[in-house]
Amino acid sequence: MDSILSTDATSLTNERRQISQLPSHLADQIAAGEVVERPASVVKELLENALDSGATQVDIVIEQGGEKLIQVTDNGSGIPQLELSLAVSRHATSKIQSVDDLSAVKTLGFRGEALASISSVSRFQIVSKSEESGAAWQLSAEGEGSWSDLSPVAGTLGTQVRVEDLFFNTPARKRFLRSAQTEFSHIDQLVKRVMLSRPEIGFKLTHNAKVVRQVLPVVDEATQQKRLSQLMGQPFVAQSLRVEFESQEIKLSGWVGLPTFNRSQTDMQYLFVNGRIVRDRLLSYAVKQAYADVLYHGRHPAYLLFLEIPHDLVDVNVHPAKYEVRFANGRWVYDFLRRSVRDAVGRPLNAEQGSGRSFGDFSSSSAANGSNGFQNPVAWQDSGAGMQSAMQFQSPAVNTDRSALDARLLQYGAESFAEKSGVSEAGASYDGQSGSVQFNKLGFAKMQLHGVFILAENQQGLVLVDMHAAHERVVYERLKKQWQEQRLISQPLLVPMVLALESSQVEVWQAFSKWFDKLGFEIEQMGPEQLKVTALPALLSKSDVAGLVNDMLADLAVAGQTQQVEEHINAMLSTMACHGSVRANRQLTIEEMNALLREMERTERSDQCNHGRPTWIQLSMEQLDALFMRGK
Repeated sequence: MDSILSTDATSLTNERRQISQLPSHLADQIAAGEVVERPASVVKELLENALDSGATQVDIVIEQGGEKLIQVTDNGSGIPQLELSLAVSRHATSKIQSVDDLSAVKTLGFRGEALASISSVSRFQIVSKSEESGAAWQLSAEGEGSWSDLSPVAGTLGTQVRVEDLFFNTPARKRFLRSAQTEFSHIDQLVKRVMLSRPEIGFKLTHNAKVVRQVLPVVDEATQQKRLSQLMGQPFVAQSLRVEFESQEIKLSGWVGLPTFNRSQTDMQYLFVNGRIVRDRLLSYAVKQAYADVLYHGRHPAYLLFLEIPHDLVDVNVHPAKYEVRFANGRWVYDFLRRSVRDAVGRPLNAEQGSGRSFGDFSSSSAANGSNGFQNPVAWQDSGAGMQSAMQFQSPAVNTDRSALDARLLQYGAESFAEKSGVSEAGASYDGQSGSVQFNKLGFAKMQLHGVFILAENQQGLVLVDMHAAHERVVYERLKKQWQEQRLISQPLLVPMVLALESSQVEVWQAFSKWFDKLGFEIEQMGPEQLKVTALPALLSKSDVAGLVNDMLADLAVAGQTQQVEEHINAMLSTMACHGSVRANRQLTIEEMNALLREMERTERSDQCNHGRPTWIQLSMEQLDALFMRGK
């Protein structure tokens, strides 16, 4: 029986068939298999066409998760009558005309396959009117390329594409669709991403005659805040930092969530390259590494970022779905993204605006603080005159008697600065000309609670500091700085270690051998698949050498970059900082408490300890009043 089966299989495999040209409708359905994976894929392609047309309003109507109906209507430039029939044929597009155009694609769509592919697996109708047309023109098909004749219909400027009974003529594909709710959830997430990527455009999404999402075009700061709140949620708006970085030809803008606003999943991470939705492991890893030193273990950051890069330095012609991109210099992009986000989330509390980097306003809303009005590590306030945060807080001048001010500062152990201006260890500065006080971010230390917390008063209200966590971060950052200044110190191994590797790993080492040298490694090649390690950075002398080098080579092979050494050393420095920090029940003087507050204000990433936990919280006077029902 086995021999019979094998013979039959062989005969089928070896059967000679004549080479022939595929029918056009079959070729379209094969192409549709790459472009049209599920209803969300159809919505994506139609939305990209709508955005490329210059539309300012796009309406999406869905029924039964997209299986029954997908309709996308835009008010863009429309398609002229004479080009409409060509627009629905394969490999027909207005977006590229030459190979040079393909190397610097500026539009979302460019392949000229979407409409032909979609129409081959659905009951398809397109109606479009351009500025030069006196009427709108309609074209329809019932799958398999059976197109109707062009006919004039009533319509406004723009295009409407109607896709009904998706996969009606390909039942095998239809069986793989999930429930209507599941398919719609994919559409909803896609539309949300598109809404985030194009704030200047209005959108409306309807499912089964119910409006699910509707956003207006962004025209000012207020509409931007409202739209961001609708799509990302008010908690994100309340706990995110607006960032802008630019270096040479590359620019990054958007919002990064504070480290304490973290997620159990990567469901709130949006990164667009030149307005295009992308899935890129290199970029995601860069942002992850930027948060590595401030995020609680097992948690994920939230962000909405827009990366702008010259079109000729990014290749979008990688996959028909156009989610994947390649960069001409991936390491350059990785370094810029990681450094920018790291600088944003690690910015000291007393950092001023300017200095070569532009940061937008922190978003804020007291309503986002939760039912009890508490928030960690920063309490956000709606100042009335604009959105501000404790991290960005520039306290208004507080007029007070000069002698009373001196007395108060002396009470907390600070020198009288009646003849001075500037920052005081006591938590405020005095402007001799205006006679006003400027509070520091963390204010005046008032007392120590149970040997664990420092209570301080600032302009907004009460600051509560975990003294061990805060001091741990201060010591940790100081140790890291010392390491960076002395990182070339190497320590020879008593017994050199020979590593047995694959030839591909040795090739990676050869490409990055100078980089290893700069880090303090001494490695030489012993053979085509062997490396000998004779020295390590001094701080890593007791590490698992083989595991460390293997991990570094793996990272370098994938991303051309590795943080293995930095992570190992940071872990050691973190342990050292933890043991070298003030412990619970250690009684501090007011002067020592104020000194710690000032160090926190000067130290990067001082909002979190080395393990990602918050070091301080702010309670505003309004929140304190609410606790006691004052004003009710």
